[in-house]
Amino acid sequence: MSKQEKNFGSIYDLPLQNASALAPNIEKRTVYGPGDRYWEEWVMRHFILPAHESIPEHSHDWDHLMYTISGDGYVEVEGENYDMKTGYWTRIPGGMKHVYHNDADIPLEFFCIVPAHGDPQAKKISMRAERAARKPEGKED
Repeated sequence: MSKQEKNFGSIYDLPLQNASALAPNIEKRTVYGPGDRYWEEWVMRHFILPAHESIPEHSHDWDHLMYTISGDGYVEVEGENYDMKTGYWTRIPGGMKHVYHNDADIPLEFFCIVPAHGDPQAKKISMRAERAARKPEGKED
């Protein structure tokens, strides 16, 4: 292990990433994922959805695997509500329309795991790494 490698730390010290397309005030951080985050094929994101906010309806081809750290919200999956309460795990199957709701007076904080190609920042990192690997040795952009 190098002196530079960090193998522990606070989630809240990780850099915030722009996720305003999901909800204007949502906070997003990557805990594990491609590049320097130790997990090439998947990405584990940490989200904080403010009180009384929602993430509008959307769907993806891939599953979402989630674990609620704190709060009391729910995700509506094609008309069925899945609770997102402290300590709950939640799976949204791929291809299903879903909406996240936080009707509580406190933020809803959760981890969400998706394939690397399902996260814009992770996808960009993976694509850059693939391009770099294909470049002939000694040749630079």
